[in-house]
Amino acid sequence: MSFLGFLFLLFVIFIGIPLFKVGYKVYRMQKEAKKAFSQFNRKQQEQAEEYEKQQRRQQQRQRRKSMGEYVDFEEVNDSTQSSANPHQGSTKKPSRIKDEPLITDAEWEEIK
Repeated sequence: MSFLGFLFLLFVIFIGIPLFKVGYKVYRMQKEAKKAFSQFNRKQQEQAEEYEKQQRRQQQRQRRKSMGEYVDFEEVNDSTQSSANPHQGSTKKPSRIKDEPLITDAEWEEIK
């Protein structure tokens, strides 16, 4: 074996193999990082889709609640409205409702 062959062997053993190991570890770490990021991204997309589904379901429920049920009614005309206040309604009141006096503010008094 010649001197150059011996130097080449030493170069491969002490520099080439460790350099190859480091390169392989970097490659594996990059591959694992890409895998982790893709899993994270996929999980985020799944959560976003689930959130959108929940929002759609909630909106549908709200629409259903706001729609309500149809109630058949009869319109009754009350011709005995008070002439003083037509918005007050009927002057005939059920017996269980009592008249209450109007509430007024206290008199303003200047303190000296």
